[in-house]
Order: sequence, then structure tokens, then C-alpha cells
Amino acid sequence: MVPGGTILSPLDPSMYSWRQSLLSPSQWHRLALSNECMWFSRPKDPHELFICTLITLNRPISPPTLTSAASLAWQILRFQVPELGVDATCTEDGAVYMQYRMLHSQAEVDAWVDRTSHFENGRDALTFKELKTKGLSKKCGHDSDKTFLLLYSQATRNGEDDRVENVQVMLYADHQVMDGTGLKILLGKYLSLLASALKEPTELQQDEIKWSESYKNLSKPWIQHMNDDQVISGPEYEGTVTRNQDIILNELKLNPGLPLSQNTQNTRPASQETHFITLSPTHTSAILQAIKEVLGPASNITHLCHAALVLALLRNSSPCSSSSQPSSQTLYSPCWLNGRRYLKPTPACPSPTTDYIPICLSFAPIIFNDIGELALSRTASRDEIREKLLKACRMATDQYVGVRERKSMLPGCVNLFEDIGRMMLLNKRTDQAATNHNPPNDNNIATRSSKTAEPFLLSDGLTEQYISHTYPPSSTPSTLPSHPSSQPTLTIQIIHFAAHAEQNLIVRMSSWRGSTTISGEWRGEDYEDGVVVGFLEDVVGIMGMIVEGG
Repeated sequence: MVPGGTILSPLDPSMYSWRQSLLSPSQWHRLALSNECMWFSRPKDPHELFICTLITLNRPISPPTLTSAASLAWQILRFQVPELGVDATCTEDGAVYMQYRMLHSQAEVDAWVDRTSHFENGRDALTFKELKTKGLSKKCGHDSDKTFLLLYSQATRNGEDDRVENVQVMLYADHQVMDGTGLKILLGKYLSLLASALKEPTELQQDEIKWSESYKNLSKPWIQHMNDDQVISGPEYEGTVTRNQDIILNELKLNPGLPLSQNTQNTRPASQETHFITLSPTHTSAILQAIKEVLGPASNITHLCHAALVLALLRNSSPCSSSSQPSSQTLYSPCWLNGRRYLKPTPACPSPTTDYIPICLSFAPIIFNDIGELALSRTASRDEIREKLLKACRMATDQYVGVRERKSMLPGCVNLFEDIGRMMLLNKRTDQAATNHNPPNDNNIATRSSKTAEPFLLSDGLTEQYISHTYPPSSTPSTLPSHPSSQPTLTIQIIHFAAHAEQNLIVRMSSWRGSTTISGEWRGEDYEDGVVVGFLEDVVGIMGMIVEGG
């Protein structure tokens, strides 16, 4: 936001340029942009993003060979993607900056690798939760590092030597420096480098890297990357900003939500929970076919999932019936969209939809009117559920099509989010001062300010957009050195992604190898046992009603 401006002030993209520090030439900084300002003041826990994958090596190798290749690939990635070394800070007046410090020597690079990676061998595969726990324990004490790599290999005995064929890779990232799509892109780049390091290690030479020039690879902030359709001033821009402000600050708080635990004794453990429900390729195919046959070509599985989420939510809560609040009969479901489709190609980033890593999100509400007509009872018949599902899905399709047809989507929340970020920072400082003056005690435990929290949907789409089934990819052109062998070096079997949540349940949908995964991310202390898993199962069950006889 322009100093002294308002949320309606025109945007000035030049304000966000990377600049070299006058006091420390090895540091570069720029103003934090949009969502980056809000993330700065949030507690550490909700910042955390995780992506885990199981890969199979085409040729079993020794653990030391794998570790050497994995470490080399991580170093090369650090040079190619400087965002791995980006952090955030703020000034006394509350301005938030993204900052980058260059590495100058191999000793500094080695120290960074030691802090931000861990390589371990075992006999059995770990669960997603076990990988998260191990990764966080190894990263502990290095909060300034915003990324971390865990490589856990399952070694098997071959004669007198251990050999590795299956490897689990987990990447951690702080939401301050990238979003979920950015983390998927990052994993794809790492796996590509790992395959090259395993196949032809001599082609990746760390001693050829000029670390003092790594700043040249810093991504431009997306506001300097936008296509020409993005409107940053004038009546259309001001109308969008005003509408978004009203929806985000006023309308969203009126939505129904899932019941929160009212345990005020603070005995429930603080934990981040994740639950995955995966639909087989056959089940997924049946749903996709039914969508096209019943609803038409404009509808897709995202619209179906969003509609099912709304029906499941209404079944678990009652819309407000107060006649003094007619807007309570309209549900403004928040929708966070991948904004990379609104970026234009540049020589440094020729394919921003698959290459751009920093946070790039746009916001749009998906509006469901007259939600009382969509309400379901616990004893609703299959026909009633299906009828209301189709109605809700048509609403969702109309909304999503309207969003897709809007050309200018990225600029409409920049000033608003930066203003919210400043208020969050001010409140954080005020709370810290109050805590220092009056330390909390067990007699001052407050009750919850709300009894419900609305779940929201994140549709991640096809994971194959960012991560190939094999590396080197079998059909996608590669910017890495070509390999004559047609056999892939490694094959990606499974991918799981999750973020740490705040009070709202995150419902996430993604596709990989023809399967669809519906997952939930939530804080364990916020919901009574079984509430979230039951809700997710209800969403999946309602989605299945689209299939005749399903």
C-alpha cells in the first residue's frame, strides 16, 4: 500500500522491487506483498506446509551414494531457487520486508545444508505423521530457515551390503515464502535434480556455481509479473476492493460452521491432525463421467466437492434464521485460487503456471443463495440428498465459471491484506506488551469467543501439473541435460500434501495417478473426537450420490 494511502489507493508495482541493502551488500530485500504481510504476524504453527512422496529407484544403490546425490541436488536447488533462503522481517513502523542473504563460500553452503536437511536410513516406511514429526524434530532450533528436506530411505540387505530402492522425501516450507502450489513446484524441481545427480553426477558441478550471483535468480514479486488484464486503479478496481473488503470482514463471519470443542479446561492436547480419504481411479472415473452426463461439460469435480461440503456443513449445523440478518441465508464460501494463471511469461520464468514458487493467490467467494433450501437432515433419503446436491453443484458451477471469466483477479486484495497484516502486527505487539505486564495464570483461562468455525475448500487440481510420474520425465521436455536411456531413474508412487491449520478445518482435494484424495487438516484441540473424520466421510459420501446407484 502506498504510504499514507487507503485500501482504495492505486497499486504501484515498482514499490515491491528487490533492492540491494546499502548497509550489507550481501543482503537483498523488498516490501512484502499482499498475503505475505498477513503471514508475518501469524503464530509459527500455522505457517507450516508439508509435502511427502514415496519414490522407487530404477536401480538399487548404496545409502552413501543416495545421500551424496540428495545433498548435491539440494545445494543446486538452493542456487536455482533462492527462495529457499528468503526470510521476513519488519521495521519499527510495522513495514514487513522479505529479505535474502547470499551465500559466498562452500563452507557457508555446507552449513546451510547441515541445518536444512537430514538423511536417514531405516527398514520400514514411515507414515505421513511420522515423517512430519521426524522432520520437525530435526529442524528444531532453526526457525529462521524457511525450508527443510528430509530423505528417509528403506534399506534392504543385498549380500553383505545395504541397498536402497524405496525412498521417502519430505519437503517442509514456511507459508511466509511460498504457498502449496509453490511447494509442489519446488518438489518437482528437486526430484528432477536428484534424478540427474543419480544418473550423471558429473553434470551437476557445485564448484561451477557462482554463489555471489544467486540473487539474480530471485523471483520477481507477482505484482511485477501480472498479465495486462490485471487492473490496479480506477472504478473497476475500487469496486472489486470494496466488495472483497465487505465479504472478508463482514459476510464470512455470518456463515454456519462446524461445532468447536467447548472444553475450557484446556486439557485437550495441542496437535495438528491430518486425515486422507483416497478414491480409487475406478471410483474417480465413475464420478467424473456422472458429472458430465448429469450436469454437463461446464461442471467438474471441484464444483461437486464444494457443493458436497456445503451440504455436509448444513447437515452439521443450522443456518441462522434471524429475520434481521437476511444475508445469513446466503453462504459466502471463501475460495483461495492459484493466481499463477494471471501471470505473463518472462525470459526468467517462461511458464509461470508451473515455475513460479512464491505465494501467488487470488480470492473469490463462491456464493450459495437460499441455503435453507439445501439443508439436510440426518435421515434424508438418497433421492433428497442427490436432488439438493445437483442444485448446489449447479450453483457452484455458475460461481466458478463467473470467477474464471473475470480477467482481473490478483490486485483486488493487495491493499486490504496488507492493511490486515499491519493490524495483526499491531495487535500482536499490544498483546505481547500486555502479557509482559500481566502474565497469564490458570485462573484466567478464557472461554472460546465462538462456538463454530467454517471449513473451507482448497482444490489443488492435478498434481501432475507440477510433478511428473517419473524422472527424467518420459514425455515432458526437460531443461536438464538429456539422458540416452529410456528407463527413468526414479518413479513417484505416492504424494501427500498438508498444511497446519488454525481454527478452521481445511478440506483439500487433489488428484494423482487417476485417484482423487479428499483430506482434512485441523487442530486436535478444536474439535471433539470423530467430528472432523465424520464430516469428511459425509462430504465423500454426498459426492458419491452423483453416480446413479452409487
